[in-house]
Amino acid sequence: MTTTPRGYNFLYDLWERGQSDEFPEWDSWQHPSSESPYFLDDMEELKRTLTYETWQQEYNAEFTSFAGKVYPFSRSINVVRRLDYDPNLPLYCTIDFGYRCPAVGWFQTKPEASGKDTIFQIDEICHDENIKTEDLADKIKRKQYPTVRYFGDPAGGGVQAQSGIGDIEIFRRKGIRVDYKKDKISRNIVNGVSHVRSWFEDANGEPHFFVSSKCKGSISSYENYRYPERKEDQRIKEEPLKDGRNDHMCDALRYFIVNQYPIKQKKAGTIPW
Repeated sequence: MTTTPRGYNFLYDLWERGQSDEFPEWDSWQHPSSESPYFLDDMEELKRTLTYETWQQEYNAEFTSFAGKVYPFSRSINVVRRLDYDPNLPLYCTIDFGYRCPAVGWFQTKPEASGKDTIFQIDEICHDENIKTEDLADKIKRKQYPTVRYFGDPAGGGVQAQSGIGDIEIFRRKGIRVDYKKDKISRNIVNGVSHVRSWFEDANGEPHFFVSSKCKGSISSYENYRYPERKEDQRIKEEPLKDGRNDHMCDALRYFIVNQYPIKQKKAGTIPW
């Protein structure tokens, strides 16, 4: 059986059989992609694109654990004082709808020579509870930012039982067009989280995401976004915990990044016949 690891799932148990004297009929090996003479991808470009955990898993054949904190967020590295709106950079707004605790973030992007844009978060609406969708749209408009595009939760396209229309339609009637991706890869939480993590820190340990010190709710969310605690004899769940508070801004950030920077589907080792 030839495959790529994915956390410590059933495959890890089978691999351990090949390492144990208790199962003499089993053998197992690990080989990084770089050992293949047909591996053509640029190693340095991959390290800039991927997180350390994903790099180890997908290309070094290592079993990795996605436990504890979701993002390698550091106040000393990722938080910047007096990070204000820059008229020379495009501005985007991303929205996680929800009456109980919606989240909105404003982000600017700066192209870099490395090939991976730097993202700056300059403002937020975060940890404000019990806001109707109409009122949330009005709060966003009162910011009066020259926003290039709005991104949001694909679930916002559904219909609310009370109003008969969805969040995205309510925003449209307020003059705000919210875009979102519908494909399965973009909507997959595990894929999206891994994609976002590479902006906090890529496989080379370089940060590409910075947030204004005034975005206190976002900072708290990025710090406290976690995976569920693993109980004894229980598999590690790959999706982060939805605690009803920290997950909303982290979801909003994910919507922005997967829309603005679509997840690339790579096929390592493809032979150009």
